[in-house]
Amino acid sequence: MEDPLTPMATQADTFKEERWRDILSILAEHGRIRVGRLAERLGVSEATVRRDLESMQAQGLLQRTHGGAMLPLPTAFEVSFDESQTRALAEKSAIGRCAAALVQEGESIIIESGTTTLEMAKYLSDFRRLTVLTNSLAISKVLSDYEGIEVHVLGGSLRRQSASLVGPWVLEILRTVRVDTAFLGANGLSAEFGISAPNIFTAETRKAMMGAARRRIALADHSKLGVESLYRVAPISSLDVLVTDADASEAQVAEFHSAGIDVVTAT
Repeated sequence: MEDPLTPMATQADTFKEERWRDILSILAEHGRIRVGRLAERLGVSEATVRRDLESMQAQGLLQRTHGGAMLPLPTAFEVSFDESQTRALAEKSAIGRCAAALVQEGESIIIESGTTTLEMAKYLSDFRRLTVLTNSLAISKVLSDYEGIEVHVLGGSLRRQSASLVGPWVLEILRTVRVDTAFLGANGLSAEFGISAPNIFTAETRKAMMGAARRRIALADHSKLGVESLYRVAPISSLDVLVTDADASEAQVAEFHSAGIDVVTAT
C-alpha cells in the first residue's frame, strides 16, 4: 500500500521550492519587499513567509531587513554615513539607549564611529564623570555639549564614506591605552566568519579598539546578524555583549548565546 504521507511531503517541498523561486524573482525585480506584501503575492500566511525568509537567509540567498527582506549585499558594500542615518532609526535609537545603560559612572570607554553608536552617545548626557575616546567627529560633537564627559578624539585620516577617523595614528594611540569598555559598530556578525567590516581601514580600527578594552560590546540591529563583510576582524567569541533589536530572530540570537555572549534585546 502506498504511504499517503510521502506524496504530501514531496508536494510540500515542491511548494516551498516554488515559493523560494518566486521570492527571489520578486527581490530581483524590486530589490527589497515587506513580509505582508510577499504573503499577498504568494497567497500564504506571514508566518510562512517569515520562516521561508529565515531559512533563505541561513543559506545566503537573501538578507532579512526590518519587516521584510532584500537581496544580499556584496561583502565590500558600505552604506554612506548619511544614508545609514535614515535607516532603521527607531531600532538604532532603542539599541543606543540600552547600550548607554551598560555604562558605569567613572568609566573610560571607546565609542566607535557609526550611526547606531551615535544614537548611544545621545543618551550619555546625565553622566557626571566619564571619559570617552572616539574616532567619530559626529559623536565628539554630540558629547561636547555634556560637561561631565571628557572627550578624546582619536586623530587620523578622515574617511568621508563613514565620517570616521582612521589610519596609523589612530592605531598607534589605541596601542597605548586601556579602557574599561569598547562600544563597537557592526557591518557583519556571523558565527562562522565572526566580526567583519567592508574595508580594511574600519577592520583595523575596530580590531585595535577591541584590543584596547577590557569589555567589548557590539551594537547591531538584526539586519547585521548572520552577515559577512569582506574583512574579518575577530571571532564573535571575542565579544562580551551584543545589543540588538527586538526583530532579531531566535535562531540569530541563539548563535551568540552558543558562543558565550550575553545578548541584550532593545525594545
